[in-house]
Amino acid sequence: MILSTLWERYLFRETLKVFFLFLGCFYSLYALIDYSTHMQDFFVDKRIQISHIFIYYSFQFIKRADMLIPLAMLIATIKVILTLNAQGELVALQASGIPLKKIVRPLLLVASLCTLFNLVSAEWILPNCLNYLDKFREEHFKHSFRGNRKEPIHTLYLKDRTKIIYQTQDLNKDVYFDVFWVRSSDDLWRIKTLSLDLEHPVGTFVDHIQRNALGNLEKTESFDTYTFAPFRVLPDLAGKGYIPLENRKITDLIRMLGEKRKATAMEHPQVMTHLLFKCMIPWMALLAVIAPLPFCVRHTRMTPTFFIYTIALFGFISFYALMDAAVILGENNVVVPWIAILSPFALCTLAFGWKYTKTN
Repeated sequence: MILSTLWERYLFRETLKVFFLFLGCFYSLYALIDYSTHMQDFFVDKRIQISHIFIYYSFQFIKRADMLIPLAMLIATIKVILTLNAQGELVALQASGIPLKKIVRPLLLVASLCTLFNLVSAEWILPNCLNYLDKFREEHFKHSFRGNRKEPIHTLYLKDRTKIIYQTQDLNKDVYFDVFWVRSSDDLWRIKTLSLDLEHPVGTFVDHIQRNALGNLEKTESFDTYTFAPFRVLPDLAGKGYIPLENRKITDLIRMLGEKRKATAMEHPQVMTHLLFKCMIPWMALLAVIAPLPFCVRHTRMTPTFFIYTIALFGFISFYALMDAAVILGENNVVVPWIAILSPFALCTLAFGWKYTKTN
């Protein structure tokens, strides 16, 4: 049974110490940078209390946990194993007949708990945190340079799965400017101005654009003034007119894939991409243990400690950059989503897993 022996409990404690030390350091540094960025917003907005700031940074930790926890696990693994190796404890354990794969079980236990936490978070904790952070930024971050940014376009998502895209709105004139009503990739309405009252929408200088038999978009109708049927906007749960896919639960994404009316052909690769990403990224904690292990247990006169840390951090950052690129490729269906998301994990798992199995 794991943790039944003294040396296993010792390794488990040492791993937790290093893990929480670096996790706290990494997140403290991130929070300090974020606070300095939004300091003016916190001071100017009198509605923000200490409790709001505490909740904000607690939710920010949940948001960044998928990256911070595997990073802390990576550093903890390298630190603990290199220390065992340098002090001769690793040789002593192996000389007593304990195989390496049993020695690292306490580290794998910690990594498994981290993976479980991130999976549970992706389903029950993270979606609510992301929605809260979106609303918090929209309501309070308006005074600093970063908080006062103007979005180039805005989107309203409708209950019939179509969307209204507009550039600006004028509350005095009660209109949206430069509007597109996207019914599908084959059916668009271009509107110069649209009344803000979406229950009785009236557009001016309206063009109806449809795809013809040759596959080209062409203008089929034009109106100086056109009265539309009422637009039914989805509840503004996230300050964006709908809940973004990255803010949804894993089960919600699965449900969207199962019900075709909830995910159009254009949205299907986006939903599949975010579903696969949410399911796979928590397993990074286990990969963070398996990947550096073979390089830390070598018995050499001069262990290249600095080189191991450098390559590990560079590889970690590169992997996350690759995953961000994979999400973009999968969302836009440039690469099939399951290939875009699963390929990096499959290649790394095969490469480092094979190396791990060959380690004695």
